[in-house]
Amino acid sequence: MKTRIITIPVLAAMFIMVSCGPKASKFTVADEQPDGGNYTEKTVPVVTKVAPDGQVTLRFYDALPDVAYISAADFQSIVLPGSAMTVTHTGVGEYTLANGDAKAVVNVNNDVFVSDRFEAFTNQMGLLQPGMANVYYDGMPFVRFKDVTYTPSEATVTLDFAKYGIDIHADGKGTVYFPFATLADMYTDLFYHHAGFNGEKVVANTSVNEVSLAEIDHGYYEPLLAKKTRSESLANFNYKELCFAMDNFYGYPGRVQYNDALKTKGLDRTLEEDIACGPAIKKLILSTNLADYLFGMTGLTAVYFDGHTVTELTSNAIGNNADQYKDLFAEYQKAAASNQEISMMLMGAIAPMMGMAQVGASVSQLRPKSYGEGVTYYKKGNTAVCVFDSFNSRNQEAWDAYYSGTGPMPTVENTKNDDMVIFLDALKKADADPEVKNFIIDITANGGGSADIVMAMTSLIMDKSYISQDNTLTGQRSLVNYEVDRNFDRVFDEKDKDVHYDLNFAVLTSGMSFSCGNLFPSMLKDAGIPVMGETSGGGSCAIQAMCTADGFCFQISSFRARLNTLDGQNIDGGVIPTIPISTNNKAEGSEEAAPSKDYSKYFDIDYLSSLLEKK
Repeated sequence: MKTRIITIPVLAAMFIMVSCGPKASKFTVADEQPDGGNYTEKTVPVVTKVAPDGQVTLRFYDALPDVAYISAADFQSIVLPGSAMTVTHTGVGEYTLANGDAKAVVNVNNDVFVSDRFEAFTNQMGLLQPGMANVYYDGMPFVRFKDVTYTPSEATVTLDFAKYGIDIHADGKGTVYFPFATLADMYTDLFYHHAGFNGEKVVANTSVNEVSLAEIDHGYYEPLLAKKTRSESLANFNYKELCFAMDNFYGYPGRVQYNDALKTKGLDRTLEEDIACGPAIKKLILSTNLADYLFGMTGLTAVYFDGHTVTELTSNAIGNNADQYKDLFAEYQKAAASNQEISMMLMGAIAPMMGMAQVGASVSQLRPKSYGEGVTYYKKGNTAVCVFDSFNSRNQEAWDAYYSGTGPMPTVENTKNDDMVIFLDALKKADADPEVKNFIIDITANGGGSADIVMAMTSLIMDKSYISQDNTLTGQRSLVNYEVDRNFDRVFDEKDKDVHYDLNFAVLTSGMSFSCGNLFPSMLKDAGIPVMGETSGGGSCAIQAMCTADGFCFQISSFRARLNTLDGQNIDGGVIPTIPISTNNKAEGSEEAAPSKDYSKYFDIDYLSSLLEKK
């Protein structure tokens, strides 16, 4: 690591150019003065896994000696290799940043960022598919982005950094510097493209679909966990930056108790005014003691926990190395024991998800009694069932090999643990059986996963694939359309339109059907396809990975994609079935509460078939 100390020269030593003729603009070069005070520069390694390792120079201003700053152009070159950003001085303290996709205006005097095309300005999705908009896509080769329509077509995003005490600086030579963590938060997307600085190196996910930066650099967390304390200036900035990130980039799906307060007041005021143990959570997050801080972030999960948002930091950081960090873990447990109110709040916040897990356990125990253990396709009479417990099991390597011409078509015989293979196998069997009339997709134990699988499945069922969503930062609604290689011949062409299955489709849901397990029945219901069972478990936001200013990773419900029905209704409350199936487990006429739900009818094919006949 290279280090050099730089001081800002006094104004009297600066050369000032003076024009003798009429002014060409409202400001002169003299107006472009460096700000921020003295600083130290450090050249640190950059690790991205998919590109050769490089270096970048970071700045540490004396006012915040432990907070890394990076030039906007340098950050752009890291997260979008081969791209470039131009910076133009366009007013007093004002700079226009242009990166080829969009522009933004930054004022270093007011610490304000403005862009009419924020999604395009922060777009890294072109790394997966050239020309792709900044929308959801997991990179499965049988699906690709087609187009997107925004309503309204444009929206202005203003980020007021000054509100959070975050300073943006310029060097007087046409370079603008942001806190590294602030730019990283602005650019993170729905493919887990994100970046962090651990005090020694910059690690960025620029292509691969990993959640944790430790999967890219295995030693990423070591310097973070080696220190038992943090400087007060870093702790304070870390909290301010966290408030900025959560207030602007959290998707507000709706289910958390403090959703409205967080949206209108912001994180800091909500902790101070609306939550009994909120001030204690804030104090812990601001602590210079590492263990206290880590528990404070665990406590923050209780504020935001919606099934997708998890601000707890220790799981990713410590992983399977609990023995190595047993002293830190012991201190963490002490912090938990000293803050029982926070621990109780956390247990209350995760209780609904524990209830969903119990539904999944009940289903997983009961269903094999009807279909058999491990069965993914079961047929009785004119009705077939495809058991589909995940949208997340994807053998990316097998599919990539097939689409590149170096491997066979993935099938149940040659590819294990792949949801698309399971679905295609079930469709093939049902389509080849002249007796089968009804085809039910059972997602009663499906907790979600990749929307790429949902796009492919819905395309095969209803001849179209799309995601209807809104953006809580820009205020725009969008309809994102996808193309699917529906005949899986490795070519997107007119022949895909010929694929059709002459089956009466339906989907079977439970309270366990969450996230993509909630999106899938929502789309089918929009298309008039029967949804059977009970209201699905909800979950309306895609996930994005984040990093704190001190380098720890967590995940949140993203502002970029809050999922909707086609008419714009948020689906976080779950999808109400068109054919309800009771789970009442008490005797008729009894006034006693049922001891548990009874899902036995969900796996009675004769009963399910009779319901579809009545439809």
